[in-house]
Amino acid sequence: MMRPMPAPLILAYDASCSLCCRATFWLARRDRQGLLHLVPLRDPDLLKLAPELAGRPLEREIHGLDLATREVWAGADLLRPIARRLPGWRWVAPLLAIPGLPRLLNRIYLWVAARRFRRTGRPPFA
Repeated sequence: MMRPMPAPLILAYDASCSLCCRATFWLARRDRQGLLHLVPLRDPDLLKLAPELAGRPLEREIHGLDLATREVWAGADLLRPIARRLPGWRWVAPLLAIPGLPRLLNRIYLWVAARRFRRTGRPPFA
């Protein structure tokens, strides 16, 4: 039995962050079904497309919005919704729900996100 196709997911990312851009390019290359809509967080249309993201710490971590349910995820919590939308990576989604793993992944994600500008020497959000 085929599972229904998941709804598209808007991903709001920091286009001024080279690490964020590399990650979104990696995702875009694997998104053969067009289910990931990658939108820079400073895009003037972002909040028109995803008003649920208003007031959220978009510059601190990546955020995603399911266009069918309007559910919002942030940081490492986005890994499961993203994996469910990428052919060849769907098998990873159940593994990401192993008890304790989401919390560990979020800690790692937030640690990396807080330090992502150190390599470039550019102050964050300049």
